[in-house]
Amino acid sequence: MSRRRPGPATVAFAVPLAAFVYFLAAPALPALPAGDATVLIAGGLGLLLVAATTLALLPAYETLFGPLLIILGAGLIVGALNADGARGVGAGANVFEALLAGAAGLLIARWLATPVVAVAVALFVGAVDVWSVATGPTSRMLAGDADRVDPLSFDLPAWGGAGSAAHLGLSDALFVSLFAAWAWRFGFRRAATIVGLVLGLLASLVLSVTVDRAIPALPFVAAGYLLPNVDRIRGLLGREPAPAPPAV
Repeated sequence: MSRRRPGPATVAFAVPLAAFVYFLAAPALPALPAGDATVLIAGGLGLLLVAATTLALLPAYETLFGPLLIILGAGLIVGALNADGARGVGAGANVFEALLAGAAGLLIARWLATPVVAVAVALFVGAVDVWSVATGPTSRMLAGDADRVDPLSFDLPAWGGAGSAAHLGLSDALFVSLFAAWAWRFGFRRAATIVGLVLGLLASLVLSVTVDRAIPALPFVAAGYLLPNVDRIRGLLGREPAPAPPAV
């Protein structure tokens, strides 16, 4: 007798719940060695759970009211939890921020359901993120006071109550959801795209530790979206519009 696979509704509930429990329990876990080990292990696990929570809504990529309701509910909760700005609840808001980003990405993908846009946006945001970290506002924020963190970023907690292991921008999660929804909508390789998006997030974290400076995530996320689907993107963009019916 085959085991029954969990349905989309079960996944959409169970994954955020598991992530919420982890983010609240992380300070009570045994402390890791300070430095790179904390960033890679605690930060990497936090990244995976944020990505999983964001992508848990993906089966609803063709719907409208579900994502709208999630944006309304999660947005109100995120606003309330972060009412004190940088002194807000921190990691406790991660799950609600991920749901907010995931639902917003689904709606944007529905609104901008054009193949050219689905490719151009991935190329554009990657380039902009590189510039932002190198010379723009993101660079200034990371170079300033470490305690001054955007309240809408994901605070990935270190174990043992050692503060934060890493941070991830809300926009990064939004684009993960956006790219995944476009992959579903346009017939790209689903599993390969999901793996590519998640590996893109992890690659930015590992490279940040390796070179000891902030590395933008979006260029790697965009590459994880585009590279597994180069042939299908070429075919999608190369399709000619259907001929108009002959005049009567």
